Amino acid sequence: MLGSMSRASKYVPGPGCALVLAVAFACVGGCASPLHEGSGDDIRKSILAAQQRELAVVKEQGSVPQSVSAVSEAIGLSPAILAQLEKISGPGSYEALALKLGPSLSGGELERADVTLSRSVMTTVANNLTVQFARLAPGLSEARLIAAESAFDWTLFGSSSLAQVDQARVRSSAFDSPADQRREGLLTLGLRRRMESGGGLTLQQSVQRIDNNSPRVNSDPNPSNAVNITAQIDQPLLRNFGSEATLAEVRLAANADRDAVQQLKATLVQQVGDTESAYWELVRAHGELKIARRLLERGQETRDTLRKRQKSAEDVRASQLSDAVATVEARRADVIRAASSVRQSSDRLKQLMNDPNAPVISEVVLVPTDAPVAEALTFTLADIVTTALAERAEVQRAILAISDSAIRQQLADNARLPLLDMRLQVQVSELDGNIDSAYGQLIDTNYVNYLVGLNYEQPIGNRGAEAAYRGRMIENMQAQLTYREVVQRILLEVKTALRGVVTSFTLIEQSRATRIAAAENLRTLEVEEKTTQNLTPEFLDLKLRRQQALASAELSELAALTEYNAALGRLHAAMGTALKRNQIRFEVESE
Repeated sequence: MLGSMSRASKYVPGPGCALVLAVAFACVGGCASPLHEGSGDDIRKSILAAQQRELAVVKEQGSVPQSVSAVSEAIGLSPAILAQLEKISGPGSYEALALKLGPSLSGGELERADVTLSRSVMTTVANNLTVQFARLAPGLSEARLIAAESAFDWTLFGSSSLAQVDQARVRSSAFDSPADQRREGLLTLGLRRRMESGGGLTLQQSVQRIDNNSPRVNSDPNPSNAVNITAQIDQPLLRNFGSEATLAEVRLAANADRDAVQQLKATLVQQVGDTESAYWELVRAHGELKIARRLLERGQETRDTLRKRQKSAEDVRASQLSDAVATVEARRADVIRAASSVRQSSDRLKQLMNDPNAPVISEVVLVPTDAPVAEALTFTLADIVTTALAERAEVQRAILAISDSAIRQQLADNARLPLLDMRLQVQVSELDGNIDSAYGQLIDTNYVNYLVGLNYEQPIGNRGAEAAYRGRMIENMQAQLTYREVVQRILLEVKTALRGVVTSFTLIEQSRATRIAAAENLRTLEVEEKTTQNLTPEFLDLKLRRQQALASAELSELAALTEYNAALGRLHAAMGTALKRNQIRFEVESE
């Protein structure tokens, strides 16, 4: 199973600072502000310092590999007896036991479908609705990144107008024209784009045609065609200067894109971990149903023996038989509850898998085919902690949050500066009666206009910008504290999961020893039953109680086995390696 994301759009700075109108323009072309040199290094140092603080305790304690193991006390039974006890009790004794789960909700028998842990996980990764929803987030964030980058795209603009002027005019002499009669047409076409330095570049050309028909007015040329080509740069020199200000939204959008990918990874890890837990819960539910079913059958045999003895020996009181009947009926109820638990566990796993061949609404019961393993785990606490800090998506998301707050702080710092904007403009123009001739004469640059302008603005007191900057500083400190809190929470999750692995593995041996002892108690009682002619009601009642004790011990062993396997899944989820453990490759492809 391959989990991959495609990244076709990556922002590459364009030539927005390349236009040279004068030597001074070269200074404007710089796209990086010197106000915050090395700010990225400060963030990395802060993150590394936080990690080192958390890992210091682990390093002081040492990183000696430890082996999870438990040794039960010698039971004192021969291998032959142990083999016999494994046939009448324990997980291996139920392999050939067929179970009836009762009728379906729609009537008829329930359908069954075998499923492995690997197939469950792969189906979840492919079809789970929560995962499908999370898969859409990177595409949405990528679209927002492209939208932020588009602010630096070239924009084509144009306008046209046609005016007919016919109006009286004030004359200062008898020779002046009594009216203003002319026809004007204007066509403008150009390109503009925002530059990474914070300024804007505009290139435009315009053509104005005037046909003057005013009385007593002799225009030359008439009609006239005025052609202009203009290059203009509007550049902030203080506030809003530099790439830190202009590319802030792009960098925030890029971080949001990375955050969406990390969120997808976290969702995948969570759903894979939930699927593993649900699978082993289903294994446990099936095992509990088998144990309950065998306990019921053993109780029925003992109850029937009591009934026969009541008729033959007449030494069985009615209360004793009633106790046996009540015990059997209670066990029958346990079977019904266990069968219902199997269905519920199956539905829970089907919901996570979202398999079209076994939807949640269907009455198909999943039957797990993988048996829980009981192999010891060798681990090094320092390695586990280091892996968790490197692999957990939550750590990466917290780092991105710090980066976001740093970008916003730099932007707020830049906003404290005064507004000082410069405009540089060069215009080449020509006028001729023929438009082609006018364009041809532009090459000679006979008429060139220059413009240099400055605009200054500064709020008195500058309280708003200063307050905004202080707020961003606090947000940055909050982001760093959040990072430390995330690291501590992950370390707690890792320790809790690891402790669960150690405890559950230890309980496997202890519960197995208890189950073997309980099975031996029942076996010796059954041997005694075959050799003893006088089966008293007290003896048969003892048999019922030992059956119950064996079933309880089997349930404890089953719980320890399934909990150990579920704990291993939780440990890998806490480490962030659940995908690697299940051979799921999560890659983010970039172009």
